[in-house]
Amino acid sequence: MEHIRDNALLSDDDFDLVDDVDDDRTGASPFNLDDVPVAQEVDEDDAVPQEAIFDGLFLHQEGAPSDGPTWEQTPVSTLNLSSIERMFRVNDRSSAIKLLHRRVNLVLDPDLKLRSDDPTLLWQGSKHFLDFILVVSGQIGLQAFLPKTLADHNFSLTLNLRLQCREFRPKFGKLGFDPTGSMMAIGDGQSTELWLGFSPVANVEDIDIANDSPLLSEKHGDTRLSSLHYRMGVMFLASCLSQIPSIPVHVMFPYGPHTDFKDWKIEDATNVLDLRVIVLRLQDVLLLDRIVQIQWDDFVANAPGSWLMDGWLQQHIPISVACRYGQNQPIASTDRHALRVEARNWNHERDYTNIRYLSMAIATHISCMVVSDWVEIPVDDILSIHEVVYNSPDSDVRRPVDLRSLPLREPETDKEINVYDEEGRRIPRFHGRSRVDGPKCGLLVDLETIPQLFSSYVPHDEHLDLDVDMLDFDEEHGAKIKVYPQAFLRKFGHLQSDSILPHFKTFIKKVQANITRGRRRPNRMDDGDDNDDVDDDVGVINGNLIPPAIIATGCQFYNEVSHRVRPNAGLHEVQQGRITSALSGAYARGTGKRVHSAIMHNCRLTLPHHRYNNSIKLDNVPRDLRLENIYILQLESMDPAKRNGMSIYLDVIVPLARAWSHPHVCDALRPHLAVFVPRAFPQIYQWMTFGITSLLERIWEHQLPLLDLNKKPSPQMIEICAMLERALAYAHTGNAKVLSSSLMKPFWLIRSLLQQGWPTIAPTIRIIATTTLPVSVSPADWPIVARSNLPAIASKRSQVIMYGLDHFEASVFRSHHRWLTHVLSVNNPSATAFMQYDQDLRHAIIIAVVACQSYIADIKTLVTVGITKICTDLESQDTHSSSLEAKIRSLNLKKWLACKHPLSYIDRAFEYLLRAVVSDSGDYSLGLPNPTQEKLSIHDFAKLLVNMSRPTNPVPVAAPLISNSSSPMVFRVALIYMSKFVPRHSPNAATQFLHNAFIIAANHLHINNIPWHLAGGRGRRHSKPHFESWINLGKATQLPTVQSLASQTKNGAAEASQRAQASDTRAAWAACSITLQSLPDFLSRTVPPDEFCMDSVTLDKSDGKDSIVHKTYQWAFAEFDMSRPLHQLAILVGVYVSKLIPDLFYDMDDRPDHESYRTMFAFTKAVREMPWISNSRRKGCKIAAQFVAMVPVYIMAVFDRSSPLHDHFERTKTFPTAWTKKHSNKGIGPLLLIRLGLASARSGRIWKGGIFNIDWSILTRDEVGKLHQKIIETLHDRQFGPYRVGQILFGSAQAQTLGMKTYTYTVNPGVASTSLGKRVASSITAAGGTDDEIEIVEMGAPAARRRRVR
Repeated sequence: MEHIRDNALLSDDDFDLVDDVDDDRTGASPFNLDDVPVAQEVDEDDAVPQEAIFDGLFLHQEGAPSDGPTWEQTPVSTLNLSSIERMFRVNDRSSAIKLLHRRVNLVLDPDLKLRSDDPTLLWQGSKHFLDFILVVSGQIGLQAFLPKTLADHNFSLTLNLRLQCREFRPKFGKLGFDPTGSMMAIGDGQSTELWLGFSPVANVEDIDIANDSPLLSEKHGDTRLSSLHYRMGVMFLASCLSQIPSIPVHVMFPYGPHTDFKDWKIEDATNVLDLRVIVLRLQDVLLLDRIVQIQWDDFVANAPGSWLMDGWLQQHIPISVACRYGQNQPIASTDRHALRVEARNWNHERDYTNIRYLSMAIATHISCMVVSDWVEIPVDDILSIHEVVYNSPDSDVRRPVDLRSLPLREPETDKEINVYDEEGRRIPRFHGRSRVDGPKCGLLVDLETIPQLFSSYVPHDEHLDLDVDMLDFDEEHGAKIKVYPQAFLRKFGHLQSDSILPHFKTFIKKVQANITRGRRRPNRMDDGDDNDDVDDDVGVINGNLIPPAIIATGCQFYNEVSHRVRPNAGLHEVQQGRITSALSGAYARGTGKRVHSAIMHNCRLTLPHHRYNNSIKLDNVPRDLRLENIYILQLESMDPAKRNGMSIYLDVIVPLARAWSHPHVCDALRPHLAVFVPRAFPQIYQWMTFGITSLLERIWEHQLPLLDLNKKPSPQMIEICAMLERALAYAHTGNAKVLSSSLMKPFWLIRSLLQQGWPTIAPTIRIIATTTLPVSVSPADWPIVARSNLPAIASKRSQVIMYGLDHFEASVFRSHHRWLTHVLSVNNPSATAFMQYDQDLRHAIIIAVVACQSYIADIKTLVTVGITKICTDLESQDTHSSSLEAKIRSLNLKKWLACKHPLSYIDRAFEYLLRAVVSDSGDYSLGLPNPTQEKLSIHDFAKLLVNMSRPTNPVPVAAPLISNSSSPMVFRVALIYMSKFVPRHSPNAATQFLHNAFIIAANHLHINNIPWHLAGGRGRRHSKPHFESWINLGKATQLPTVQSLASQTKNGAAEASQRAQASDTRAAWAACSITLQSLPDFLSRTVPPDEFCMDSVTLDKSDGKDSIVHKTYQWAFAEFDMSRPLHQLAILVGVYVSKLIPDLFYDMDDRPDHESYRTMFAFTKAVREMPWISNSRRKGCKIAAQFVAMVPVYIMAVFDRSSPLHDHFERTKTFPTAWTKKHSNKGIGPLLLIRLGLASARSGRIWKGGIFNIDWSILTRDEVGKLHQKIIETLHDRQFGPYRVGQILFGSAQAQTLGMKTYTYTVNPGVASTSLGKRVASSITAAGGTDDEIEIVEMGAPAARRRRVR
């Protein structure tokens, strides 16, 4: 059983199982407008929401907030599209580039964009396609893969159980369960991906639970099985396959040769992965389906305990899921014979008896072309096809017409008089004459008017009321629409919605009535039964409503050319950021050089936009508008007689596909379409982006010779190039995910793209019309990210994807922090960073932070290189134990690199680092290796940095700096800039100033552990940092006894982290998360608790940052020094008070009368003996963090005569009203100081606050020192010391109550009688006293009385 316990501790977060699987991370996926290449998708905190583009359609009309006077003062030029076309055709790059500095109001020439009602346009909508299909079975087994036949010599499936890395990519449709961690790819067959979905048992057994499950369009996690669950799935399938005689799969150990998963691989138990692929015939699949159904329960029942510990195996059932997308298969042919053949194929393809959900994307192409003239269709030809012709598509009002006597056109308008067939579709009466196979017009959606079409109200048709349930429509908020402007046109582009057009309601309702079980309806538009209370599309069985058989869940409209230039999100030529990758790759090392060489080769041949231009050169390039609707069939709601492929095709797919051509739909849609003549589309993408692509060409022409000479591009040039390529990607996608707000917004691109469409670049980017330095930006004008005070960048994702995180950190920190960041930091400190320090020190700290970030990046590189080499060597040994160690260390290295503060204890950074560096888990409890046994303080660290980086006579670079990295030079540059702010009166003061800046920066970045050199032996002493030698920057206290090896557990790394933090005087700590019993362990820290900061205090914004309250708090946080007795005492008192709240007040009846006490001592003693109670009328007295900050600040401000509060008192002889009000509301004031023994009462005016030094006075400096000494000495008693401190501060009764109520320390047994109704007579005084002798006094039951609380 020991192995089982170990397994529980060793989860997927701790290691990756080392099974030999394929890396299948790339693959097909449904075409989705919301997808963009990974290399161009910005980080979440830098992204622009897609909704902002929709808002931008209307902001320009109402007036948007200004970025500054320069934007408003930039003149707006009116420019025709034909002028931009002319620039492109004559290759006038200079003029196009100059336009990027202008705000442009684009005018579309009437000969380039036609009106949608132009009489020369011939509209068609008869081409339909099936673009995506998702089939989900409703029970255990492989039903989703099985055809509806017992024999088919052409049928085969290919199993591949090595696809652990393949993600389930469909973003539309329904599974009936959450796919997170539940999908296992098992192969391919018949152009279909094969999956096992491990569905919760309840979702399979209860259809209502499955129907209520979220759609795939809703956010979910990683769909892949965890390593443990993947292994379980493979072993189950291997066991099933081994029972098929014709399949050469054998299983030696169905549950593995060992109980502990980490001790074996799949290859040790079965040969199923050695086969790579397994081809199954139809009979094999049928047999495998039966075996899966029969064997699953027994497989689970016989599984060992280690397989059942997390409950996953028992709570899930494997069901089959078949997914096919991107096939773009034509459907709903107008040829009746072809239609029958298609229906038979559908009927043969799959048995739908045990299928629960069928999701599909049905697409229709709307096209139009310009005709030279119109030719009348003979009446006899029309009547030979249509026996009856009607004058209206509406069956309620239409009447038959005599086509022979009906005029062709209306006399007034000369428009064609339309006629309709039995199904309400328009019958053309004219043929358009045009060139055979002539180019069609390009169609886009009018994004400003299209939202009207999604309104729940359909004008002029009272029968098309909205059906909320059927359309899956959010009645409160309406359809959610995302718009994707194309070619910088702003108001014309593509669209995606989570609903479909309400005009489809009638057609869906008709289909619903025809296929739903329990209630069949005639096959017509409206049954006319106005007295039936049940909707036509709702089935009823035994009085119970049946869920709808068909649900519409969304749609997207886009031009078909997208399929030619962008098969999926990752393959569009201009969306890859290739030029940025070519420039940034100049900094690549190792394998990155090969990647850079390949990118350079491609860019030398042709730039990405040139390849795009070549892809649209065809005269007949696709230009139709593709309209896709997403439907979900819930087959368990279908009539059993209709639950077959033929009925699904003829009764569902064909009617829904053809609905687009019905006048109710197409006539409503047409006014919202933009029609571009063939010569303008898709060439408009080239024209409108010509300025951007011309500037990119200039940059490339300038940089290519330098790259050939192995010269590095400037960081400025890389980022400008990245910004331009992102703008270009936006022109082709309209997707906000490619816009980097931190860089593109300050340079006006965000605002210009969203509000005017045309990309306008701020004049701070100087554009020169020659190849000599084509663009430049003054360092002072480069945008700074306020939250980090670092330069804004746009190339991060491109560099990380192409070259890896190490490359990005090395190149960006090396270049940006060397050239750009330091200059900007000097001139542009963050408005809120390090406000508690004076301006000069603040500047120096910011520069020091940048330098230390570069140092952290170099440490990460040092560790990565070292660990990677070790892992490579381990893997080459080709043993199970070495391979497992390599996997574990590599995984923890990745987790450590992902930590925000990798040299701290935060977010388990120390644990991950320890597991990556230390090879033997038995040594985890010893902590990070420190072979030198040396110790280093944060002050020593700062001194080393300054000594090695000073401009004159620096000491040789050695540990902790890494000599062959970029950070030593960064520190040298940083020190030059920091020296501009040092005090000039003394060299020692200047040096101390630099030390302080680096100390504060290191604390800010949580630098607790750094690499150190190896232990020196004979000969030359080691000086270079090594990833296997570490040193802590906090002075160590006595460590707890190390556990024996026999008692160490798998949590050795976590224990080592806790021990390291306990010994690190600079480790962060939180007062609210500790007990008072453990407080002595933290008072030796050099840092205050985390709560002691401005974030814990809510200050009145109306006072302004120059108010006394703000200044005092900033002063206190900046001046705090844990080594000063007053400050340490203040923190201790604050922590104690935070445990006491809300009992900070008193009963008015307990208040002593000042006149009855003849001395100040007696009056103070009487005040201190008052009981501590709460006051329900006082708000905000229950947030402990506030008191950890406010009480110490109040004490420091009152006792320290250099505080801003005292400065104000010296001038006015009173404390500010805002200060008094702020603290008295929480019970913090003179009376609290008196009751705590920190002040004495002089008059009865203390109940109203009183005047400092008149009505109350504080302890002298000597008295504070004595009190501090007494409390610290009292705390040396680890058992009862914290309780005795409570006695000193609150009195025995309250100290006893606090201990019993909060369990935050051990109560002294000598006063246990107080819990029995007895009172302790205490003689604690303000300045000290002893409680060693305690007098117990019997207390009678208090008489009931009404309390008046203050």
